[in-house]
Amino acid sequence: MALRPARARWFETYVAHDQAVRATEVLAATGVVQLELAPRMEETPHIDRLRFFLDHFAALALEHEEYLPAGVSHPTALIGDSAHIANLALHRLRVWSAQVDYLREHLAQQRAEHDHLLLLAECLKAMHPAGIDLDGVFRETRFLCKCLFACPHGREIAPELSGVVERVARGPQHVFLFFVGAPEQRELVNRLVVETECEQVGIPAWLTGDHAQQKHILLAQLAVKTHEIGKLDTRLRALKKDAGVAEARANVETLRWYLENVAHTLGEHKLCHVTGWTTCAEPQHLRQALHDAGIQALVRFPDPPADADVPVALLNAWWARPFQPLLRMWGTPGGSEVDPSGLLAVVVPLLFGYMFPDVGHGLILALFAAIFWKRWPQIRFLIPCGISAMVFGLVFGDVFGIDDLIPALWLKPLHHPLPVLAAPLLFGVALMLIGLAFSSVAAAWRGELRAWLWLDGALLLLYTGALLGLFVPAAFWLMALGLTQYLVGTLLIERNLRALPGALGQLLLSSFELAMNTLSFIRVGAFALGHAALSLAIMTLAAGVEHPVAVALVLILGNLFSLVLEGLVVYVQTTRLVLFEFFTRFLREEGNLFLPLRPPP
Repeated sequence: MALRPARARWFETYVAHDQAVRATEVLAATGVVQLELAPRMEETPHIDRLRFFLDHFAALALEHEEYLPAGVSHPTALIGDSAHIANLALHRLRVWSAQVDYLREHLAQQRAEHDHLLLLAECLKAMHPAGIDLDGVFRETRFLCKCLFACPHGREIAPELSGVVERVARGPQHVFLFFVGAPEQRELVNRLVVETECEQVGIPAWLTGDHAQQKHILLAQLAVKTHEIGKLDTRLRALKKDAGVAEARANVETLRWYLENVAHTLGEHKLCHVTGWTTCAEPQHLRQALHDAGIQALVRFPDPPADADVPVALLNAWWARPFQPLLRMWGTPGGSEVDPSGLLAVVVPLLFGYMFPDVGHGLILALFAAIFWKRWPQIRFLIPCGISAMVFGLVFGDVFGIDDLIPALWLKPLHHPLPVLAAPLLFGVALMLIGLAFSSVAAAWRGELRAWLWLDGALLLLYTGALLGLFVPAAFWLMALGLTQYLVGTLLIERNLRALPGALGQLLLSSFELAMNTLSFIRVGAFALGHAALSLAIMTLAAGVEHPVAVALVLILGNLFSLVLEGLVVYVQTTRLVLFEFFTRFLREEGNLFLPLRPPP
């Protein structure tokens, strides 16, 4: 349950004339849109700057088209300035493309090394039957030139080289030529090899030992290289599905559409410009809804107009909705205030049920509201209030004013009036403390927590000290501490001694109001006693009548009178307690209520 009202966000939509009605219907179906006429047309972004970013994005995307994630399946909303969005998309693509380029180059290098290891494996397998030992033939000498070449089949070196020892080993894919000659013949051998498209095979220093050892080392190196290639492949495939780049590409595609279809036509009124407020948690929600409906539109979320009154949305849960009219009687909380809608769903039924504790009357109220709430939606609050009246009827043992029909789960009000009066008083204390806590939360949201702690925090200390002092006299010292804190806080905030008399007067007024607000909850117990007294009067009148029909008539009319009169009075008293005792602690009614557009039936 969110305590803070949700602030709406300004949005603007550009859509073709022939799709305007359908687009409005789709937006209304989301349930999070309130249309409002824009006090000014959105300024056309700098076209040249926007085109610069879009063209650079397209050029870079073309170079990496093979790996670029698709953007068409990611409909997006544009939040902020269009040129800034395009610049951000280009930056994201540059970062992504640098990662792709690094992985591609690294992968190409690893694959080349892997291919060389495969060539070494083929060479090792081919030269062992020919009696050529790789470890032996490549031992360093001062007077001989030793060279090993791999030539594709059919491209072997044909000419005879005088004075050069040539050994040949044939593998499945290559012919391996081993030359031993004088150092001055190296250049001739290299030229012949290049002409025949052969390649020189380098034997790494780690490939040592006998044939079995060399084979084992080579297989281990191949396994390591294959693992590294697999890791690079996985990273590259992940970049192909990068959600951030997909969103950037979708943004650019939308901005390209905007550049080609919207930017030059706004002044010509070729498109409908739909504006308003939305409370959708994800900006993509509106764009996705239009996209799913097959509507080509641009959805932007720029800053709201400078003089706009930003609406707020209250808690819209089904169990809290019946009590929102009570809140709207006082006003709408602003974006930096606490929304008490959820708490009202608990407080109102408790107060109503305690003042009207009767199982029979509560059942009638709940059934009446359950049957007719579709015709009169405003009476839905009577369902939880009626249930609460039934619960407290069981607590006090009262059914249609008959107090001896069922035993009381707690006590009979007229037999024990003091506990009946004390319980709601404690409830009122708790509600006052909650109100003060809500006030501190709102002050923190407004950035005024320091002032609240010095002043209202001192009032809370005074209130707590007075309450605890009734039971623990030593706690009265908290009141002196609270008074000192209030005076010090006033001096720190106002920095003027002349502010102290006015501050003391305000503290006295606030303390008196808080005490009176708390004592007002005694009336809750008084109305519970009043209900018991009225029920007793009706039963006394019925007992004074002898005819059974007259007795039934007195009981029916008496209960009907009690139901209507007490129901109205209790509703009024509940409203008064919530509005003037509870809401005054923290609500400033600074908000503008968000009223979502409803779709046609």
